[in-house]
Amino acid sequence: MKTFFVTTPIYYVNDRPHIGHAYTTVVADAMARFRRLRGDRVLFSTGVDENSQKNVKAMTKAGETDLNAYLDRMAEAWKTTWSSFGLSDHAFIRTTSAEHRAAVERFWKAAMESGDIYQAEYEGLYCTGCEAFKTETEVQDGRCPLHPNAELQSITERNYFFRASSYRDALLKLYEDRPEFVMPDARRNEIRNYVKDHFADFSVSREAKSLEVGIPVPGDESQRIYVWFDALINYVTVAGYGTDDAAFADIWPADLHLVGKDIIKFHCALWPAMLMSAAKHDAALRDVDGNAKLPRRVFAHGFFTIDGQKISKSLGNAIDPVELAKGYGDVGIDVLRYFLLRDIPFGEDGDFSRERLKERYVHDLANTFGNLLNRSVAMSRKYFDGKVPHAISHEPAYTFADERGVEALRKAFDAHADALRFDLALETLWNGIGTGDERRFGLLQANKFIEDTKPFQLAKTDMDATGVILYSLLEYCRNVAWLIEPVMPTVTRRIVEQLGQSFDEERTKDIDALVSWGGLRPGSALPEPSILFPPLDRG
Repeated sequence: MKTFFVTTPIYYVNDRPHIGHAYTTVVADAMARFRRLRGDRVLFSTGVDENSQKNVKAMTKAGETDLNAYLDRMAEAWKTTWSSFGLSDHAFIRTTSAEHRAAVERFWKAAMESGDIYQAEYEGLYCTGCEAFKTETEVQDGRCPLHPNAELQSITERNYFFRASSYRDALLKLYEDRPEFVMPDARRNEIRNYVKDHFADFSVSREAKSLEVGIPVPGDESQRIYVWFDALINYVTVAGYGTDDAAFADIWPADLHLVGKDIIKFHCALWPAMLMSAAKHDAALRDVDGNAKLPRRVFAHGFFTIDGQKISKSLGNAIDPVELAKGYGDVGIDVLRYFLLRDIPFGEDGDFSRERLKERYVHDLANTFGNLLNRSVAMSRKYFDGKVPHAISHEPAYTFADERGVEALRKAFDAHADALRFDLALETLWNGIGTGDERRFGLLQANKFIEDTKPFQLAKTDMDATGVILYSLLEYCRNVAWLIEPVMPTVTRRIVEQLGQSFDEERTKDIDALVSWGGLRPGSALPEPSILFPPLDRG
């Protein structure tokens, strides 16, 4: 059994999760579900970064004084949101945990032994929003471009530094030899130019008197490990580094880090340099050839806006994804998952619109997918005594899909999903394979097939042909349901059960058995149909 390890960034707990956080996390969950359904043993991790001054400020603003109680409360809020959002089995890491502290201390010592951590006095501009020092090239008009409303702080401290610049050539070689390490292409070009022209040694600690949170530097209580050097290590912590070397060896390196494009310099430059350094003195981080085991792929998505505006507390436009989903009934979470993955090409900037969400719901889900399933089940029950029709051999004109059709559909879907283009994978299911009038096997064509063949009229004269038509539509819906499961797991369960099968029993089968022709048994009972995507409340 292959392993697959996918991660989201760890999120600050200075506020509750909003739709932008849900976007990245849903993509990760869809990828985890996709790989599990195809037989991989998956580790999917998300979590919260609690060693941040942002969290302290948020606690103070909330009128609280007990930091541990605040962090516990907020971490629970994030856990509850992801649980409500239907995330599949996942690890949830908190950077205040004893396991993470052990991993950070071990990693720090390894990098120190490599000679890559040293002390020096630093004077520079610090952005509290990024929690990073800014070079002259990263400042515009005296401000951080990402946080233009916050003044940069001029700080002079004696800190520990990481000798990042010594890994410049190794990183450039990494990008050349393994172009898939940074995706999409635009981000790889961006990080290559950054490393070539601007990659310098990083400050990796702050004076303890300046911070109220953070892990102390091993052997020096006067310093605390700086947020990014600490936070990035979460990816090895969750895999067992520092607590379970056998588990760590089994799952590391990560197959896929999902991040926003604003933090690629940390994930695509600092993080691999850190791993190269620590691997020199920690065999757990090296492969059989003695090289550092680096993540296989870092995929950066674009900025997420709402109606063209950046998500901002001051604008008050942050959307609670769980509350939003409630407006779409008991499949609302799946509806939102579908919209986020269908409407925004991953890797590009994306804009969220409530109006487009409604349009997708009505057109794609209710009128196309839901309508097809409901009509196919209702006609089958009406004309075949409440059972799945017997598909007696008949001319191809009465068969919408077949073994080759679903095989082609799965092949196209899988190729897009592997590339993290769930938007294209879903487009394939709705619009079919091919181009123009030659498109086949899509949900849109399936609805047109009903209108062309008119089984509601044909049942008066040719029950054999009617049975072939309806069986092919029911079996097609079953196959599409299993393809769409990584995106809409609750909807998949409803469809499978509406076709008279046990979802839990079917789910034990491998993907080759699930997505194949003939899985629906003729003569089996079809339950009373229910509307999968009800009309929206116009009130």
